[in-house]
Amino acid sequence: MAAADGPERLRVSYRSVALFVGLIGLTLLVLRMVSAASRVIGWMLVAAAVAGLLHPLIRRLEARGWKRGRAVLVVAFGALLLAALTTYRVVDDVSQATKLLQQEAPEAAAELERNERFGEFATTVKLEERTRDFTAKVPEYLRGGTPAEALRAATTRGVAFLTTSVLTLFLLLHGPKIAVAGLRQIADERRRARVTAVAKAAYRRAFGYASGSLATALLAAWVAYAAAMAFDVPGAAALAVWVGLWDVVPIIGAFTGALPIVLLAAVREPWHGAVLAVIFLAYQLFEDFGIQPRLESRTMRLGPFLTVAAGFAGLEVRGLAGALIAVLAVATVVAALDEVTPEDQPR
Repeated sequence: MAAADGPERLRVSYRSVALFVGLIGLTLLVLRMVSAASRVIGWMLVAAAVAGLLHPLIRRLEARGWKRGRAVLVVAFGALLLAALTTYRVVDDVSQATKLLQQEAPEAAAELERNERFGEFATTVKLEERTRDFTAKVPEYLRGGTPAEALRAATTRGVAFLTTSVLTLFLLLHGPKIAVAGLRQIADERRRARVTAVAKAAYRRAFGYASGSLATALLAAWVAYAAAMAFDVPGAAALAVWVGLWDVVPIIGAFTGALPIVLLAAVREPWHGAVLAVIFLAYQLFEDFGIQPRLESRTMRLGPFLTVAAGFAGLEVRGLAGALIAVLAVATVVAALDEVTPEDQPR
């Protein structure tokens, strides 16, 4: 048996070294560009998500004979009007609650200073004075700092809102043509047809699920608002928005979000809290066993774990817009994987 000629040596050519260094540099450059353009990319993703959610409404109007431009303007104006009314009601509720806090909190602190049991300690720590100073600064906290800082933040949000709105209108008007043009880049007709079918099915199921979830959240918010107004709970609009945000979480979202309403009502009248708890529990059961199964049978089932994980991850990165984009992305991926799974295998 012939002996080995010796250990093999790895030879690296200059071309390989140059290519390796070039790839590292290109990767770092791309990461730097993505980091620098993260705000613009975020605007584009939000615009694409909103356009995808509004597109089915425009298709329905087009099916009734409307021109696309007219349908886009009507749907976009309706969405803006709904957002403006909700924002106004929330801001108005928060403003009234702040004024009530500034009026009643110092009075309660002064009354506590006159209390026989806690009066001496409350007077020593200057509870009334500290409470008055704190409540006077609450508007500044809500603004996000000094008037100059609040103005800069408002300007940034205004630019973001304007840019996102323009991008959304552009995608609503020309998005389908862009998608068709992109699919035509696939030369093979069979592959193009397969990709088109999977993309359409994934979009229909994922965005249908998201649209249905948002509609359910809106219904939960209206139920919470009506219940809070009926039992004279302060901050009804803001609390209703809170319930709507929590309602996206399956199984327990609506009831969990409604707990502040129940507790605030129970502080004034215990039986009010008990009645509201029964109302929200009944609504949660109606949503879990009535609305959600029908929605999932028509679209897809994402499940609570993926919804919560994607929502909190997106919330950490880009706030509420990031949560929406993350849930939509996960739903689209799950729907696409479900579509490409062979029918003879379990989905």
